[in-house]
Amino acid sequence: MTATDTYDAIVIGAGPNGLVCAAYLAKAGKRVLLLERRFETGGGLNTDEYFGYRLNLHAIYHMMAELMPAHRDLGLEELGVRYLQPPVAAAFPFRDGTSLLLSRDPTETANSIAAFCPSDAAAYTRMWAEFTPILEQYLIPMTYRLPNPPLDQMVEFGETAAGRRLAAISELSFVAMLDEYGFEDPRVRMALLSLPAMWGLHLGDPLGYLYPLYLCRMLSASLVKGGSHRLSSALYRSLLRSGGQVLDQCEAARIVLRDGAAVGVETTDGRRFEARAVVSTLDPEQTFLRLLDEQALPGDLGPAVRGWEWEERTMFGLHLGLHGGVAWKGKDSRIADSMIVFCGLETEDELLEHLRRLDAGEERDCAWLHVTVPTRFDATMAPAGQQLLRAEAVVRYDAPWREQGAAFGDSCIRLLREYADLGEIVFRRETTPLDIEAKLTTMKRGSIKHGAYTPLQMGYLRPNDLCSRSETPIRGLFVGGASTYPGGMILGAPGFLAAGVVGDFLEAAPG
Repeated sequence: MTATDTYDAIVIGAGPNGLVCAAYLAKAGKRVLLLERRFETGGGLNTDEYFGYRLNLHAIYHMMAELMPAHRDLGLEELGVRYLQPPVAAAFPFRDGTSLLLSRDPTETANSIAAFCPSDAAAYTRMWAEFTPILEQYLIPMTYRLPNPPLDQMVEFGETAAGRRLAAISELSFVAMLDEYGFEDPRVRMALLSLPAMWGLHLGDPLGYLYPLYLCRMLSASLVKGGSHRLSSALYRSLLRSGGQVLDQCEAARIVLRDGAAVGVETTDGRRFEARAVVSTLDPEQTFLRLLDEQALPGDLGPAVRGWEWEERTMFGLHLGLHGGVAWKGKDSRIADSMIVFCGLETEDELLEHLRRLDAGEERDCAWLHVTVPTRFDATMAPAGQQLLRAEAVVRYDAPWREQGAAFGDSCIRLLREYADLGEIVFRRETTPLDIEAKLTTMKRGSIKHGAYTPLQMGYLRPNDLCSRSETPIRGLFVGGASTYPGGMILGAPGFLAAGVVGDFLEAAPG
């Protein structure tokens, strides 16, 4: 490969969205180069192996799974992607031995809720019945469709009953959503709020349109057999199969402009590659303030980028290899069949107080965990006869993690032992927010969503109203990472949308 190689498109960043975007463009017959700073592709689709234990250090829960267009269009199943759906989605064991179980079957979930509050069971059934058409007619299709301005979107919502209901709840907070449907029991409310709270979202923000996604899609979430990296490996193979090229350990240093248009990329090792289109899946600061001269940014783009907000909350991960397994102490044996087990908090007030203390910097020890035992569903994730436990806690980035990381991990284990008998711990690894940021530089401040979910950074405004439809004000430059619409998680949507926009641009532009 020479220093003057020319491509139809160069994609910067080989995380899930970069892989999706590049694979689609290559499949369409475009000459594509994918650049990756690290030694391997995948980004947050990261599975590291230590002594036979396969640790999903970041992405593990896949909300869309087979609903991603890439799953079908890129032939991911034939390339080795297998999704596993545990029988129970989420379990909430309480210290009195009872437990609340949330299932992808709404009737089973309502029956579990009824043991705590019959009226809440009826409220859940009513809410699920309203959310289902909202998801099927709007939220899922909109995930893979370029966003419209808010007024245009509201006109569209007004055309159907499901759309009008979505418009009515869109600006509710998650707490107000439960009030809207009349939920009363503090344990039920805690459980229903935990699904968005586990991702660091602020429960009082007016982001009600996200709640059906975080409830219904998390209750249908999947694990990838063999680890999340199997998905990135399949995307990588799809790209290569279509003739795309990948350069790893190759960091972009500058997006090259000529006459105000993006025409290529220079790398930190001095190479230069030219292209008709450049796609960045990095965050806005990296794309516009590091890879470009800020003085070259047109109009209001510079101020919009400088105003980008990062999450206040991030994740602490704990991975344990166990000889002897995990025995949950609750009375219901189905806790062990749950994809996620939530430990530590029992009421809505406890959850809200925990998050308040967290944001105030008052929490020192772990008070709340969500836990998965991958080997319960996939024995390949650990050596024969061993078990792997993965626990995450929502934490603040601004804490002395270098000094306190091990101690916080100890407190996680103490909390775990309140809810489960653990076998002998033969392997242990913590992942602090500093580790996240160091490994994946697009996750600044440990930002798992590549930027805060706030009303001014979502929908048509993600990352801003100039770039939310993948195209930027700089001709030939496009964006397609988790900081763009519709956001983070393993949706494959930003890369899918960017590929469509870039494909149209390449067809229309003289080649």
